Amino acid sequence: MPSLPKNYPFYNWVPKPLGILILILLFVPILTASGVYTANSGEMLSGLGIQSEHIQFVSFLTSVGMAAFSPFFYGLVCLRREKMMCIVGFSLLYILSYICAKTDSIYLLAVCSVVMGFLRMVLMMVNLFTLIKYAFGMEATRNITPGNDPVDEEGWDKLDREKSTSMPTIYLFFMILGQLGTSLTAWLAYEYEWQYVYYFMMGALLLSILVIFVTMPYHKYSTRRFPITFRKFGSVVIFCLMCASVVYVLVYGKVLDWYDDPSICWATVSAVCFTTLFIYMEKRQYSPYFLMDIFKLSSIRMGILLFLLLMIFNSSAMFVNVFTGVGMKIDNWQNASLGNWTMLGYFIGCIIAVMLGSRGVHLKYLFSLGFVLIGLSALFMYFEVQTSGLYERMKYPVIIRATGMMLLYSLTAVHANQRMPYKYLSTWICIMLTVRMVMGPSIGTALYTNVMQHRQQHYVTRFAQDRDLLNPEVAASYSQTVKGMQYQGKSEQEAEQMAAMSAKGSVQVQATLSAVKEMSGWTFYGCMACAIFFLLFPWKKRKLEPFAATVS
Repeated sequence: MPSLPKNYPFYNWVPKPLGILILILLFVPILTASGVYTANSGEMLSGLGIQSEHIQFVSFLTSVGMAAFSPFFYGLVCLRREKMMCIVGFSLLYILSYICAKTDSIYLLAVCSVVMGFLRMVLMMVNLFTLIKYAFGMEATRNITPGNDPVDEEGWDKLDREKSTSMPTIYLFFMILGQLGTSLTAWLAYEYEWQYVYYFMMGALLLSILVIFVTMPYHKYSTRRFPITFRKFGSVVIFCLMCASVVYVLVYGKVLDWYDDPSICWATVSAVCFTTLFIYMEKRQYSPYFLMDIFKLSSIRMGILLFLLLMIFNSSAMFVNVFTGVGMKIDNWQNASLGNWTMLGYFIGCIIAVMLGSRGVHLKYLFSLGFVLIGLSALFMYFEVQTSGLYERMKYPVIIRATGMMLLYSLTAVHANQRMPYKYLSTWICIMLTVRMVMGPSIGTALYTNVMQHRQQHYVTRFAQDRDLLNPEVAASYSQTVKGMQYQGKSEQEAEQMAAMSAKGSVQVQATLSAVKEMSGWTFYGCMACAIFFLLFPWKKRKLEPFAATVS
């Protein structure tokens, strides 16, 4: 790594505390600028007249773009050109945000989301490594440079202990900033219009560019002009198309009746073809975009399983939103405010992870504890879901689930990185983001929404069997509604129609709450099964000798 100016990346007149504050605040536009915002999905749906699945699909594509960046990770963080990369990246994000605010095309929104996800990940990693260097004087790239791997078991164990404390702290930082961004976008969409979210981000990007231009000097390339071969961008396109095809099937399968729709069939065929082509290209290339040998590592396979199960069961967060939306009729802003309690859960989970990890507690106990907490959150919903539920009590399942999520979210990466040769790091980040932010959530969302719909219909049929005018309570409620509508000036026919809709609505609410209660119970059982499995699974630390050969 070449020598850097003493006050890099700032001018010498910038005091260090101010420089640290600037680098931290730069994460705000990086983490919040996006191609679509799920927090204001309700306003976008009404403003654009589109399906909710469109918002889900485009949101996942942002994560696909972030995962596609990962194999370029090491080359870009070693450039050490903070000013140039931030100004170019923020300028592109500004243009793409403007397009997203103006367009009503879901296809253009999808393309912009992929590119914005890619840019966000570039800026996030570059800014993070610059912050570590500037604030703590540590050259973090030394711990990811191939060839600098520890040479003995003591060195690997020391590195693993350091990761047990550093990774939860880093994850806590990013997850709290992400939640604050979600709350901010929800507030802007609620108080104004959904386009104002993009306009606000555009203003934040312009302000960031101005601050960077004033406080940072220009730095020349210290190595060859650009250490990234554009030949790999062919693999990027194939990777994005592969992931997009899978996500399309999972997101739109329910509304398009799965394989009765030709687009789902074509998307499935495309997913198989692009996956085959991607594997073939990576095996044939001299300098591959993705190292396939990484799947030989047992900790990587277990990390994939942990992230997949975590994100599937974490989709049970929808229980709180469904219950508050159907049972309490609250709006998106109140739901987003309820989500702010996750920050407390993240903090508690980070404290538990750091304290127990530093004491040498085996990770299997922490993994099991994480699934137990997610299961307890579902169990709380099982007993809480009722027609007279309280909004104030919904913060408890949010906090409990966020605590378990934080444990698994941060420590799974610690386990997967145990004694992993540095040359695999970029590939692991790609796998981690793909499973954790794309495949896991999309599978979990598809599973929970499809089961929810099925169980709702089951309970609607069951509850509606005896709800006719022969039932005294139903007849009294129906007659009262008819008389009330007629008193308001409605005709007899209109009054009867509205009374019938009211009766149907009450059945639908009861069916939804019953479905949530049932699914909460099954989620609890599933989490307990995962906790027992990971507790009893024979965790064996990898032998060092075989991996010394792979490094050399």
